[in-house]
Amino acid sequence: MNAPETASREPDREHAGADLVGRHRNLGRRTVLVSALTLVSRVLGYAREIVSAALFGDRSPVFDAFITAWRIPNLFRRFLGEGALSTSFQTALTETEGRYGTAAGARLFRETFRLLFWVLIGVCAVVTGVVALLPDVMPITGWHWLGADPEPVRDLTVRVMPFVVFICLSALVGGALNVRGHFSTPAVAPAALNTVWVLALLVIAWHFGWRDEGGALRGEARHLAMAHWLAWGVLAAGVVQLLVQVPALVRQGFFHQPRPGGAVRPDGAARPLDVLKRSAPLALGAAVYQINVMIDGLMAEGLLPDGGPTLHYYANRVQQFPLALIAIAATSAVFPALQAYGHKGERRAVRDLHDRTHRAICFVALPATAGLFALAGPVIAVSFEHGAFGPEGVRRATACLQMLTLAILPAGAVGLVARTFYALGDFVTPVRVSMVMLVLNVGLNLVCIQVFGMDVDGLALATAVTSWASLAALLARMPRKLDLPASDLPFLRPVGKMLVAAIGAGLLAAGMHWSLARYPVLALVAGIAAGMLGYVLLARRLGVPEARGPFRRLRRGPGAE
Repeated sequence: MNAPETASREPDREHAGADLVGRHRNLGRRTVLVSALTLVSRVLGYAREIVSAALFGDRSPVFDAFITAWRIPNLFRRFLGEGALSTSFQTALTETEGRYGTAAGARLFRETFRLLFWVLIGVCAVVTGVVALLPDVMPITGWHWLGADPEPVRDLTVRVMPFVVFICLSALVGGALNVRGHFSTPAVAPAALNTVWVLALLVIAWHFGWRDEGGALRGEARHLAMAHWLAWGVLAAGVVQLLVQVPALVRQGFFHQPRPGGAVRPDGAARPLDVLKRSAPLALGAAVYQINVMIDGLMAEGLLPDGGPTLHYYANRVQQFPLALIAIAATSAVFPALQAYGHKGERRAVRDLHDRTHRAICFVALPATAGLFALAGPVIAVSFEHGAFGPEGVRRATACLQMLTLAILPAGAVGLVARTFYALGDFVTPVRVSMVMLVLNVGLNLVCIQVFGMDVDGLALATAVTSWASLAALLARMPRKLDLPASDLPFLRPVGKMLVAAIGAGLLAAGMHWSLARYPVLALVAGIAAGMLGYVLLARRLGVPEARGPFRRLRRGPGAE
């Protein structure tokens, strides 16, 4: 590692005054591109869950332990990568390049990359030590937070924790490319990760077999050996996700070194430590939904019967499929533009872009919610009821998925609203709301499981309620906290029409599936197709503007109608 580049008193103004807004035109086409590439990644991710379910089944204590261990680096990925740090870094990079030019931005990237690498090494060491030293039973509560047998969780956490280094660095790289208006490579990188992951699972199936048929290893010993192989595959996938983005970094000039003796860092320009400090208050605000999912997973491990963490994970993965396509992709594409407008103080532009994106999210989230709720059982059965995964697992996962569908809209919209706060410099309000919601989620989990005796569906219901409460709290504070002008875009009436069309489409999808129930795969495909077509026709009939193209408005300039 090179020593950090030292400061200079004269600003390096190579490409100073970069056209920050001009980089982010054609948001509609960009959002469609990111959504399409995200679709490829999600299909591959879905394939990996199907193969995992066939290999490990629905009641494997070892795979429960793997899922619990996997949630820990995945949570830090949200904290230090795709959530807080990525958001903070994109803000600092936008400001630096707008004021001092692209060369100063490239220096900020290199220095932040080096600092983050060592921070992540420290995080791995600390988390591994904490997991090893914490008691099996929590004091006072008596909660077996790592399950009845904590050793597999501890073992697998040590094995998968280094994944956080590669995935967080990959997120930092993707954020830098997004600020430069380059979105395709960061969107392809997760597909590369999932490809390697699927290949690792297929190698495991080839070596150990699809079923426990009396080999040298049987039962939990066999599953533990398979989980060890899978941990190595996950690390390889993380390395690949990072490496595929390196060529784009080179083309964008992020590895261009300054001339010896030349200007290095302008006075007043952001430093890597500034990025980390700014990311600290963003951590909870950017990742509240994933923190809730993490808490749900740990409580499933400690409070529910075998299979609880696994089934909650699979249901969450199915729910994430539409959520990533319709909300996360749109927010990722729009956030750099929000930052650019915020940097220039164009609050009307920020308001218009937020409102158009929010309506576009509603247009696609509502039918996804209705359709997935109606077809939750068939989706789980067709996807996972293979190999060691049985009917009882289908029943439990279906109930969980139906509750999680209720969180699709708020979970996606919260990301957009929180980033609107960040774009205008308010990093405190989302954090305060998030802290309250974390406490609410834990309380609701305990009520659903211990008072009402619910299974994994209780955890999912608590997550849905918390997500809606978080969205409502942020929206209520947005106009006053951000001093935004009143919206020029109608909202309640068109969204009401979208809701009516979505309910009709869900009923149509359920009816089509029922009519072809003897042919499960055909019935599911026909139900999905009927629901999608029915929604578009109903929305057009009701006069919903987005039915002519959900991202058409994003192509226009702010304020355009």
